[in-house]
Amino acid sequence: MIQEMVSRVWQIHGLVGQVTPGVLTWSNGRVVFVTAEGIQFNEPLPSLMDIKWPFLRMGLGFDAVVNGKKYKFSFTKPNPSAPELDDTLEEQLIRKTDAGRFWDSIKTLQNVKADKETTKNWKEILKG
Repeated sequence: MIQEMVSRVWQIHGLVGQVTPGVLTWSNGRVVFVTAEGIQFNEPLPSLMDIKWPFLRMGLGFDAVVNGKKYKFSFTKPNPSAPELDDTLEEQLIRKTDAGRFWDSIKTLQNVKADKETTKNWKEILKG
């Protein structure tokens, strides 16, 4: 099983609405989701419940319930107007996680092929 992983991710807030860019990390048996507003959750893997991989995201994202709140994620930019992580935001997010040394791997996520590989790795992690 993959020991550590850091990925760019977009949280989806509805069918055709706002998205929030962030970072999803896996380290020491914990899944952490961080946005510009700070850490959204930092939970052991078994705390992610009801994990689904919706067809509408073409296998490039998942839904999960964490602490009673439903999260929808996409590992690829969900629409052309979706915000990107800029360098300043990236630096801020990394300071809030203990996985800064893996940041270079995020910069390679520039295309669907890489997004599919990221998704494949997260499927392995999330199946526990």
